[in-house]
Amino acid sequence: MSTFLNKYTSVYNVFLDNWSYQSQYVLFLEKLMYEETILPTYIKEMIFAYVSELNGCTYCKDIHRGISKELIKEIEKNSSLENISISSIQEEFKAVLAFSHKVNEDIDSITQDDVDSILENGFQENVISEIIAICSAAQYMNTTVRAHKIPALNEAINSASVRMMIQKGYQGLADYMIQKRNKS
Repeated sequence: MSTFLNKYTSVYNVFLDNWSYQSQYVLFLEKLMYEETILPTYIKEMIFAYVSELNGCTYCKDIHRGISKELIKEIEKNSSLENISISSIQEEFKAVLAFSHKVNEDIDSITQDDVDSILENGFQENVISEIIAICSAAQYMNTTVRAHKIPALNEAINSASVRMMIQKGYQGLADYMIQKRNKS
């Protein structure tokens, strides 16, 4: 009898076992989530966490929520403005999150009003494709994690993963996992 569904405790182990094609996904995530684009990284991470929560993927939700929270803390800590409130910055992103919800939950209900709602907040039109790409990436990751029955990480490992993702990104974490595996 196979023990496949108990084999993985990390999505990176799934990736490493299938690196010939999964490496391209890791590269895609690195570029999408950590290269400078229209949306700031903390909002991208917030979208990823939100979609993961909608999809019932606690593993991804916890990691991406943690990354977003840490990045927001860094913004507040490094701001030259006193008492900066990230919630006042967030107003422009409410339409982004509402659109993310529709992309994930009811794609057929997306209308021009949804697009206009985002554009009215000063975004360029190509942000729509960026949001769709983040939602799609989260859906793929959520499916990978949930179908492999990968459990949510405990708080200590999740915190360590959050720190490593912020410091090294997706490719850096993959490199670390490859080195760790090669030592075994």
